[in-house]
Amino acid sequence: CRVYNYEPLTQLKNVRANCYGKYIALRGTVVRVSNIKPLCTNLAFVCAACGDVQGVPLPDGKYTLPTKCLVPECRGRSFTADRSSPLTTTVDWQSVKVQELMSDDQREAGRIPRTIECELVQDLVDSCVPGDMVTVTGIVKVASTEEGEVQHLR
Repeated sequence: CRVYNYEPLTQLKNVRANCYGKYIALRGTVVRVSNIKPLCTNLAFVCAACGDVQGVPLPDGKYTLPTKCLVPECRGRSFTADRSSPLTTTVDWQSVKVQELMSDDQREAGRIPRTIECELVQDLVDSCVPGDMVTVTGIVKVASTEEGEVQHLR
């Protein structure tokens, strides 16, 4: 399902730590779109000891190994990823950068407009191009980078 016309719209300058984990809506201009990539949502692993296959969910695509084999007689702890298994699933994923909209009275001399990275999945991928004005709704999350913390809307 999709939420439309979610109110209130949050201004980009108000997206702070207190928004983490909250569902918000914001409006802006798309300034950059990434290439479309696969995001692994479930990955199959084969036990090195007995060959049993188990699917492991990967929230936000974060790679996670199983802790032990699910076969009671085995309990092996060494696994190999099987990307060709039917238990392995991927979805289309794309990152877009959205820049705040500013009217003439909001502009501060010399200030670079704020931006936020938004992650699009499944049918939302390839739904906008740079220059489009969009309203994005999603849950705010924080992703670590070399420079520090970056806020994302998912």
